[in-house]
Amino acid sequence: MNPRTVLLTGASSGIGRALAVEYGRAGAKLALCARRLDELEATASLVRGAGGEALSIPLDVCETDAVNEAVLRADRDLGGLDMVIANAGRGDTQHGARLTWGDVGPVLEVNARGAMATLVAAIPLFVAKRQGHLVGISSIAGIRGLPTSAAYSASKAALSTFLESLRIDLGPLGIRVTDVQPGFVATPINEAAKYPMPFRWPVDRAARHIVHRLRRGPGIIAFPWPLVLAARIGRVMPAWIYDRAVRSQAPARSLTP
Repeated sequence: MNPRTVLLTGASSGIGRALAVEYGRAGAKLALCARRLDELEATASLVRGAGGEALSIPLDVCETDAVNEAVLRADRDLGGLDMVIANAGRGDTQHGARLTWGDVGPVLEVNARGAMATLVAAIPLFVAKRQGHLVGISSIAGIRGLPTSAAYSASKAALSTFLESLRIDLGPLGIRVTDVQPGFVATPINEAAKYPMPFRWPVDRAARHIVHRLRRGPGIIAFPWPLVLAARIGRVMPAWIYDRAVRSQAPARSLTP
């Protein structure tokens, strides 16, 4: 079944906005969180136009105290939360030879620390009523490292492992935990990308797929299947074979310092 109430971070654009609209069509009440208030309000208008209800909560997920307050506010104002989706993310890329902590730190802050803070804030609420659904939007890129994506791949790998541990711990308490691992999706993060994006899905298609699959509360939702298959094969490859295979598919400019 679709959730009655949802808190969603990163709701101002991309997958977050598309998910918000899908849940709006299903008649859900949503607490929409993002930094950009104008874009957040635009998403809220789309949700209301689709038949749902929306509460806008300006939020930077890097501010963990504010994250906790936002989750508590949403739980109170919506009459209890059924689902929390940690979707806020960054997609920065940089060649390893040019990498600085200024490239790495912000990605980890949003994709790993911010996402984890969002999920952790909801755990006491769900444990108390022994039900609820925690969802993290990671990536197929977290399965193995990709060229120019050290920080991004690492942040998504961390989130996936975090979600897996939560799923093991919280399942017996009636709490579902799902790791959503998209491949390439046509979002603002990818608009300026200069690398190949095979099997890229439109954002609306990705959102519909995620919402449909989340109804059953699986441990992992990964798509599209050709990239999932390639990633799973890559996962068992010896390092020297994997390195050569990935380098051969990457644009030459992405491999040049």
